[in-house]
Amino acid sequence: MKIFLSHARKDSQLARKLADLLTQAGFSVWLPEEEIAPGDNWAKKIGKALEESECMVILLTPNALESDWLRQNIEYALGSKKYEGRLFSVFVAPSPEIGKRVPWILQKLPHRQVESAKQFRRVIRDIKALGAASDMSHSNA
Repeated sequence: MKIFLSHARKDSQLARKLADLLTQAGFSVWLPEEEIAPGDNWAKKIGKALEESECMVILLTPNALESDWLRQNIEYALGSKKYEGRLFSVFVAPSPEIGKRVPWILQKLPHRQVESAKQFRRVIRDIKALGAASDMSHSNA
């Protein structure tokens, strides 16, 4: 499964850790900092990646929603039939921060809250389960 990993630029290091674990688990991961070269048309590259990806994983930290690109990716995924049942959020923060900073709609969709990258293995299991469930529901459609 090809995953579009959406994150704020300031969370690039954290995103790289998650991407490495997802790759080790057998997923193909699209990260903008690896796929977009200086001078490339960002909007065009991201649009193509969104079309080619089968799942979106949103990496959220307490201040990540300040990123315009991240918010645009979330809006795209929420409005796209393609990502229905294939949108997963990872909240990296102490539990009380989630209710204060994360939009309610993302809390209603599949997600996992972790306090640090040390708990990303749980996230991988959840994404595998989401992928399996989504494959089954899409094959029955």
